[in-house]
Amino acid sequence: MNIRKIYLAVILVLSGSLFYQWNAENKVVSQAEHMSLAKTEGLIGAVTDDGLYAYLENDLLRLKVAVTSGAIVEARLKEYGVENIPGSIGVRVFGSDEQGVFKYYFKSGFTGEKTNYELLDNGEGFVTLYDKSLGAKKEISFLPETYEVQVLDSIEGGSYGKAFASLYRTDGRSLDLKTAITEGGMMNNSSYQAVAFSTSDDPYETQRLRKIEERISFLSRGGWVSFIQKYFFAAVIGSDDFVYNYFAQPGDSGIYSMGYTVEKGDAQNLVSSHSHRIFIGPKIRKDLETRADNLELSIDMGWFWFISQPMVMVLDFINNYVGNWGVSIILFTLLLKLILFPVTAKGFVAMGNMRKVMPKMKELQDRYANDKQKLSQEMMALYKKEGANPLGGCLPMLAQMPFFIGFFFALREMVELRFADFGLWITDLSVPDPLFILPVVFGFVMVLTQKLNPQPPTQDPMQAQIMKTMPVMFAVFFVIFPAGLCLYSVVNAGVSLIQQRYLYSKLGVLGDPQSKN
Repeated sequence: MNIRKIYLAVILVLSGSLFYQWNAENKVVSQAEHMSLAKTEGLIGAVTDDGLYAYLENDLLRLKVAVTSGAIVEARLKEYGVENIPGSIGVRVFGSDEQGVFKYYFKSGFTGEKTNYELLDNGEGFVTLYDKSLGAKKEISFLPETYEVQVLDSIEGGSYGKAFASLYRTDGRSLDLKTAITEGGMMNNSSYQAVAFSTSDDPYETQRLRKIEERISFLSRGGWVSFIQKYFFAAVIGSDDFVYNYFAQPGDSGIYSMGYTVEKGDAQNLVSSHSHRIFIGPKIRKDLETRADNLELSIDMGWFWFISQPMVMVLDFINNYVGNWGVSIILFTLLLKLILFPVTAKGFVAMGNMRKVMPKMKELQDRYANDKQKLSQEMMALYKKEGANPLGGCLPMLAQMPFFIGFFFALREMVELRFADFGLWITDLSVPDPLFILPVVFGFVMVLTQKLNPQPPTQDPMQAQIMKTMPVMFAVFFVIFPAGLCLYSVVNAGVSLIQQRYLYSKLGVLGDPQSKN
């Protein structure tokens, strides 16, 4: 019995236990602070006591409007809690942090007009503001479509300025996004963020805030502009009835603006009103497809988007019948393995043939130990004679890699997996496994797979030792991966192991090839 391995196992178990306890304690503190905030929020009425802010809400959204400016300074999604506990208040798309460093809000009106509104009327689903000196009115209400807001700006006698709508934002990660490693912090922080435009000339173009050094603009009929971020976002959507000048530009105090101005017709000098349409909600692909052309592209799926998007569609189709995202991931993985089996089988057969010739390779190594050139020639002749291919074993990995990367980006961006309960110990597929069971299982499957793979007789002891530690390294790495991706990897690796053993048994190469004569 290897005492060092026992010591290592004990250290890993103790470290994991301490890490789990530390995470659990921090989570309890975070949830307690959040629930205290939730109680405070629940006491606020339709208008704050000082009259500076007014609220409107429907079943899905709660908006906070700054009365004097007419800006929507906070937007909470009521069905998506910050914490995975009953009574949690919704995550914010618009809002600011306690220090006032991060800000994100929406504002509209007419260029060149400085308004100073007063509250004219308000109800559960609308707020009406009025500026007596300009005769300007702003009506904010909800459209019949879920998660959509209408802002109607009007001015008596008209304005020489252009109607505009804009999102204002400082750089930085979105509000209420978890940053702790055990709560998906690594995946959350790596998610792509940028200003995005969709115009008649280009269906999707993005630019990171820090790269915007001067105003950029695009003319388009219809289209939309947004700031894309993980899970939830806001988009200002244009109408096909107007031509818009979409723009993004840096501003004062580190605040960037992104939006549009509405171009006037040749014969029109004054504009008296314009209605703006804003989407504020979750990034659900099948929902975004119905709202505006190309709006679903705001779900950034990385380099292999052409693989990720069909995978999401199939996964969503399966979940419509299953009703459990974890089970859907398992079924999808089994389906994918079935489709790829003809390709992976060729790779496993090539690896099996390599196991067959390993005893002969060992003999050649011993015979030509002092003649490397001759050894190389004899090995190539042996490969040709036996139909073995030392690179054939790479085929299964190469075939699966694009799908793994595609699924990685897909699962990272799917808001449907947020707080999705798989069952047993996994209550959120978007964050790492809280008990580290899936990473350990993945490491164990890797160990079994490694025992099946042929080891070159020319491999030096250092390389062999590194290969033995690979399962542990991967298991540790998977500790920070979302449980949904770990589940896919475990099922994928497990099915591959079964397939490999099945083909090896047909080839008659199970067991230790080094022991065969």
